[in-house]
Amino acid sequence: MDNFFTEGTQVWLRENGQHYPSYVQSCAGGVVVFKTYYNQVFTYKQSTITRQKVTSMHSTSTNGVEDMAALCDLHEGSIMYNLYRRYQENKIYMVYNWINRTLHILTSSNTQTHYK
Repeated sequence: MDNFFTEGTQVWLRENGQHYPSYVQSCAGGVVVFKTYYNQVFTYKQSTITRQKVTSMHSTSTNGVEDMAALCDLHEGSIMYNLYRRYQENKIYMVYNWINRTLHILTSSNTQTHYK
């Protein structure tokens, strides 16, 4: 797991059954500090970290994608983080599909638009 512990490395941190988009904030003295992109901080002894706890983040997750089917890290955390990024960038996400002759539409947009 040593290759994950360079400061600034982007990783998925699995905590309490959820994947958190995170980066290595510091690594010194056998202690690794992870900070999530939701401003949570987690500290672990380096010797206790496993691949189940920390995995590298694929570039599709770090850069974001328009079509979430293109995410290489496909789990609830990556989907939510991609929507969160698009929301922050005020990019509307929309997909539609016909299933059993019914039109299904999923949209996400920034509803915090400020009006003067």
